[in-house]
Amino acid sequence: MGSRRARRLAASTCVVLAASVPTACADLPWPGHDSDDDAGGSAEPFTVAATTSSPPPLTPYDVGGNGPEATASRPTIGTGFVTFDDPVGLVESECTLGFFARYPNRQIVVFTAGHCADAAKSDPLDTSIIARYLDPAGDSVPFGEYIKAVHSPTWYGQDIAMIQVAKPSVQPVAQAVGAVTGYSTADDLEDSRPTICVLGGKTGLHCGAFGGLVGIRVTWTGIPAVEGDSGGPVYARWPDGTYTAVGVVDGVQTTQRGMGTGVGYGTLIADDIKASDLTLLGTR
Repeated sequence: MGSRRARRLAASTCVVLAASVPTACADLPWPGHDSDDDAGGSAEPFTVAATTSSPPPLTPYDVGGNGPEATASRPTIGTGFVTFDDPVGLVESECTLGFFARYPNRQIVVFTAGHCADAAKSDPLDTSIIARYLDPAGDSVPFGEYIKAVHSPTWYGQDIAMIQVAKPSVQPVAQAVGAVTGYSTADDLEDSRPTICVLGGKTGLHCGAFGGLVGIRVTWTGIPAVEGDSGGPVYARWPDGTYTAVGVVDGVQTTQRGMGTGVGYGTLIADDIKASDLTLLGTR
């Protein structure tokens, strides 16, 4: 898929049945908070769906994630990446890069979904869990190592990971998204119920309606995320047209026939930002 070499690509997004309690999805895992910017550059362009205060109408859709791979010349929000590349290039697991942040000691990390590390953990040749982004030539380039990967067995727990970036050359904000003004907490979302937008490496940027909160997970409706969008950034869009960082994509809901419904799930990043004293990059 999009590469110049033969391979079987296993795109990652948790998929759950609409008629069931979404425990299978969990098995994969704001306004007023200012952060600063970092590296510049241009990101991959995406098609932006119309933003509405209510979920846009969606017919059931294929969640197979068979669209083109997202590539970039360096690690970029919304770019596809792989976490396992076997020696002959046949098996890979694809996800999407989320928000970048910086530790007080200047080390840069990027958020993604916790279940995106599962394939990397199964690599018998790697002593560390490596992530590789996809470049325009279709090759996977090592760029960092997982320092956290939590994949909670409970629906209300985390499905989130952090990758420490080996080189500081990153693009911390996607060109498709407008001004990002910090991050939002669960209380911010619950109080204001903003429009929710998701940027996936497979599907681009789409916006829908805030669904609610379960623990530290947010739900939404009206967004056609697919396999391969896991780990992508989840934003809140506010009435003034600005965005705040919310979390990372970790699952989509499907019908009994396996078609997407537009309902999705994500893990919030506010607690990790505060616990590690991180500075969110690509914001103002």
